[in-house]
Amino acid sequence: MHSTSPSFQDDIVHQNQRRTQNHSQRSLPSQPPSISFSDNDYLGLSRHPSVLESVTKAVQNFGTSARAARLLAGSSPIHRQLEKSLASWKSTEQALIFSAGYLTPLGVIPALLGPQDTVVLERNAHSCLFDGAKLSGARIRVFHRQDTKELQKVLTSTTQLHPSGKVLLVVESLHSMDGDWAPLLEIIQLKNQAGAWLLLDEAHANGICGPAGAGLAAQLNCTHQIDIQMGTLGKTLGSSGGFVAASDFIINHLLNESRTFLFGTALSPASASAALTSLEIVRSTEGDTLRQTLQQNIAQFTAAYPSPLSGPIHLIACRANSAALSASASLRNLGIDVPAIRSPTVPEGSARLRLSFSSRHTQNDIQTLASALSTLPIPSFS
Repeated sequence: MHSTSPSFQDDIVHQNQRRTQNHSQRSLPSQPPSISFSDNDYLGLSRHPSVLESVTKAVQNFGTSARAARLLAGSSPIHRQLEKSLASWKSTEQALIFSAGYLTPLGVIPALLGPQDTVVLERNAHSCLFDGAKLSGARIRVFHRQDTKELQKVLTSTTQLHPSGKVLLVVESLHSMDGDWAPLLEIIQLKNQAGAWLLLDEAHANGICGPAGAGLAAQLNCTHQIDIQMGTLGKTLGSSGGFVAASDFIINHLLNESRTFLFGTALSPASASAALTSLEIVRSTEGDTLRQTLQQNIAQFTAAYPSPLSGPIHLIACRANSAALSASASLRNLGIDVPAIRSPTVPEGSARLRLSFSSRHTQNDIQTLASALSTLPIPSFS
């Protein structure tokens, strides 16, 4: 007797057809072209000689793996030094590293909230932030990133409707897909008025702005008003993994309650060493020089191809998934790697090319990109 319920195979076939029809089907790309504007290695540290040397030494001294969770196998000296350096960089008492950036909010948010509480997220927040919020079981409310009046309404209504519940506001300082900066000072004022906590995700801002590259909060001198700072080791710090920085009180709680920290194999000593060496460079005069080069590259591009954005992430609106795919393919044929960002990564109808600039790009790279973009049948920045 055969079941009449839908089969796994039929459902997979249906989803595959849907993805094909709306041009959202994905596949792993082949070797990228020689000029890449697709990654988030903003200061080019993933190939820095000192970083590569530190990785080699860490593998020789500690092996290729952390072998288990840190509460089982213990912490290497590199883990402890990295956390100490991250806490100092972010002007907090402690830091805690996770084995992947994506796993960081999945462990942190559920450790802070439950079904009686509320997470307030930007409408287009990164999927890891939404996934962490869903895992917590808390209510989820959203607001438009640049609309502080809407945020105020959301916070006010939340505290009125659920006065006994905690409220966690989660914000990206530099948005990963829109490339704009959050109105952080206004957001802090509103969260203070509401009695909420703020989890600030500086994944794309760390290393590129603020004193010693410490991020937007440091640049605005408001670090002391942020409850938890979150970041990644896999972008400007040229490695992999994630971290949070906060008070002793909060970090000790997360060490005991964040399931993605408790039950996952720890970050490898080699990755921790790469991040530690990169962080030393970021905080040095060499880091200042790399940031200046990055800003010069951005300025050269925006002079040739005007954009309203000032950070390392720029976008070109294509709107339709098919148009973004076509534009990306055209650039690839010219030896330039620029990814097509499509729904469901971004809202339907807002497909785009995402340009990511680095200090490693040459003036010729920037000019080649600007010239190639001018030949594409797509609108400019909007």
